[in-house]
Amino acid sequence: MSVGSILRSFRRAFPAFTALLAANANACLVCGGRCEPRQQGHFGSLCRTCFRGIPWITRVYCLICGRPEHCPDCVRRARAAFVLSRSAVRYDAAIRAWIAQYKYGGNEAFEPLLGELLTMAYRGLCAELRLPPSMPRRFDAVIPVPVSEARLLERGFNQAERLGGRLAESEGIPLVDALRRTRHSVKQSAKTRGARLRDTHNLFRADSAAVAELLHSRSRPDSCRLLLIDDIYTTGSTVNACAEALADALRQAAPTLRFEIYCLTLARS
Repeated sequence: MSVGSILRSFRRAFPAFTALLAANANACLVCGGRCEPRQQGHFGSLCRTCFRGIPWITRVYCLICGRPEHCPDCVRRARAAFVLSRSAVRYDAAIRAWIAQYKYGGNEAFEPLLGELLTMAYRGLCAELRLPPSMPRRFDAVIPVPVSEARLLERGFNQAERLGGRLAESEGIPLVDALRRTRHSVKQSAKTRGARLRDTHNLFRADSAAVAELLHSRSRPDSCRLLLIDDIYTTGSTVNACAEALADALRQAAPTLRFEIYCLTLARS
């Protein structure tokens, strides 16, 4: 076959090939249906039906953990090390499947979508706290909840760090990897409430070098506002243990510093 005939065949096939790519690009990430052009950009990976099915948390019942109904955990907790926690969505069957695709199935195409959900929750938190968008830095650092080395090897990434990184980049906040796990633990979803509270005792420690970096880069000389990030809030034992480790490290490094620790998660179970 001559070069000319090859080029003619390519030109005939090219429109069909680009049309196929365009069709796939406009397919809903969840169901495969068509995404309308006007949706491209903000939640552009979802069709109208899947977008409408997002179980947003629009009103909270528990002002501490953000649960949209009565919360028995916050009533029984003697003291929370964080000011409050908020989540983007309820942890229903659809959200469970999305997170599983990303977290366990390795489908990284879900990461931008989950990052958008978290960013929406962040902006809602800032509105609730009356932190205006014009404020140069509404939080001094985004701090992801760490996973164990075993879990990191199993999955290849820390989902809280990835999602927190997206939020930090979009909102202009430093991402500080300030926490470490002291030991491996069984998945929290497989434990009773009592077992979660016992197993998270001293489960985390703060990295002194990272805390020093955080204190050096804060925007206010006499105070500090931090944002813990995780994917799912169940009883709050994990984020509370993380907040306790951070609070202890901050008190040791800067005894007179006023600080506040907030939590933000993708889903509330």
